[in-house]
Parts: sequence; structure tokens; C-alpha cells
Amino acid sequence: MDIAGELQQMEYLWSIIDAMGDMVRVITKEGRVAMANAAYDHGVNGKTLGQRCYEVFGQDGECETCISREVMQTGRPSQRTRYFNGKTFSITASPIKNDAGECLAVVQVARDMTLDYNIKQNLLRQNAKMKRDLHMARQLQQALVKNVLPVVEGYQLHSGFFPCEAVGGDIYDCMRFGNKLVLYIADVSGHGVMPAMLAVFFSRAVRTACSLGKLLPSDIFRYVQEEYRGLGMSDAVYITAFIVVLNVKTGAIAYSNAGLSVVPILYDGEYVRELYMSAQPISQWFDEPVFLDEYAKLVPGGRILLYSDGIRDLQSDLRVQYRLYDYFSRSDFECADFIGTVKRELHTRPEDDLTLLLLTREN
Repeated sequence: MDIAGELQQMEYLWSIIDAMGDMVRVITKEGRVAMANAAYDHGVNGKTLGQRCYEVFGQDGECETCISREVMQTGRPSQRTRYFNGKTFSITASPIKNDAGECLAVVQVARDMTLDYNIKQNLLRQNAKMKRDLHMARQLQQALVKNVLPVVEGYQLHSGFFPCEAVGGDIYDCMRFGNKLVLYIADVSGHGVMPAMLAVFFSRAVRTACSLGKLLPSDIFRYVQEEYRGLGMSDAVYITAFIVVLNVKTGAIAYSNAGLSVVPILYDGEYVRELYMSAQPISQWFDEPVFLDEYAKLVPGGRILLYSDGIRDLQSDLRVQYRLYDYFSRSDFECADFIGTVKRELHTRPEDDLTLLLLTREN
């Protein structure tokens, strides 16, 4: 190819480089700008040809970690992130070598990464905030479930709370009002801060209802439902719960369900009975939800278990259910051993919190 043809080819190649959106420049061994495309000159607001590479950025000398000097010395490409005029640039420098492998110059390609950088920083800030919120939610949840259970003559109360990694909305409590013992377990849909806050709401609403003399489970649920309606929550959010009210003098119990999918169980000294009730959860789904009461008796030597849906395959595998009922009805039953066994044997690979609230009546 003749000289004219080579020049024409070089002009064609440079026209392609000049049309690139990325900023491209060539730096000589002496650190001067030998070539720069239109995007580079536009990006630094002026012609850069012949200038020292650092003069473009208004500096008096080379950067301490000069990328061009590094590439000249090593003969290998390198990459840096640089900030200029409020923008963030990703700069890649590559050596230009002759046939002998000698480095003659360095070509730099700079890409404006400001938008990507800002998005990344925003995501990092949001992630940090989310971690703080989740930590707060976990503390809230732990505070709600570590309440000291009341001491009731003739009865024993035990509990177990085994959280999964995600912060859920499991909560339980037991309160005494005169001769009535009110115990419940509840689960707010979802994971994170919102379920933890709604668990606080549920706990407060139940206590308020009881202090107002509403000591039938259905009355408590109706009060909580009315309070919940005032929150204006989305239809996607709901609370499931099961409440038991025990007369500590007689052992008579009243119970009601608000959509809890797992069925509490009662052992009467001979058989395990399921306290099954079909009911809707605390939600915005119905204008006038119906909550009903049913009745049973906790005899001396009997026990009742309220628990959440953290037992894997409980509702899909009858063998799991049979194992739970077998543990619960053993003649050598011990509360602490039972809770430990359920955690160890039935809460494998937990995908949800497991919460247990156990009440036994002494012989």
C-alpha cells in the first residue's frame, strides 16, 4: 500500500475513534497528549493536544499513581477510577508497542460511569439502611418473645422461639387477669420490619382488649380486628393467630382461631385432640369477619400446645404429624425435653420461625 493509501486508512480509523462516545487519548513517553478524540476534548472542555496529561485536570504534576507511567513500565494494561468535575470515570490504559515489544505510547479509554456509580452508591446506602432496619426488627421480635411467663399455681408454662435467618412476625404471650389466663400465638405475614411492627401492634391490642374486660377469645379478636382496620394496611398483609383463655380454678378453656393454619393440640391424659377451627385472619378482606369460640377442659395431667408453622412438612406429611403427637403424648413427658426434641427433630432446614407455647396442668 502506498503512503497516500496508508494515510487514508489512518484517517478512516481515526474517524471511527473520533466518533466513539468513550473518551480516547494517546499519551507519549514524555507524558504529553499525542492524540485525543472529540469526546475527550468535549469531556474536559477544551483542546488537549500537546498538553501534559495531568494539565488537562488542572494539576501541577503527575498523579502519585499515574496509570500511564505504570503501563509504560510494566507493558501491561491497567484500570483506574478517577473523579473529575463532579463525574466518575473508569479509565483503562493499554500499551502501544513496536515490533520489538518496546512500549512507545499509552492509549487511554475513559468512560463516564457517573450514573452507574451513583446507582451503586445509592444501592449500598439502601442496603445499609435495610440491614439497620432488619437489626431493629430482630430486636423488636426478640423483645416481644422474651417476656417472662407468669407463674400460675397448679400449672407450668414453657416456651420456645427458634428464628430463621429472615426476620418474621411470630409472637406469643401469656397474661393473667384474675382467674383467667390468656395465652396466644400469632404470625404476621411476610418478613422484615413491617411484620415486626405489626407484631407489636397485635401484642398491644390484645392486652388492651383484656384490660377492658374482653376475656372471651372471639371478643379479643373482634377488638383487634377493629383496631387493625384503622391502620389502613394493604390486602396483602394479614395476621393469623390462636387465642386460648383458661380458667385457672376449673381448667375450663375457651379458644378461637383467626386464620392460623397449624392446629393447636390438647392432651387429656389419654388422647391427643386437635383444636381445629376454620376462620379468617385479621385482615382487610371482610367488612364483618366472624370469630367464634369453642370450649374444652384442661384436666390434671393434661397439656395444650400452641405453635407456629415452622415445623417442616407438618401439613403435607402425616408421618411428621404422628411424630409430633407421639412426642406430645408420652407418659414420661417433660416440657423442656419436648421443646428441645421438636427443635432438634422437626425443625430441620428451617425456612420459617418456629414458636412453641406449652401449658401443662399438674396432677
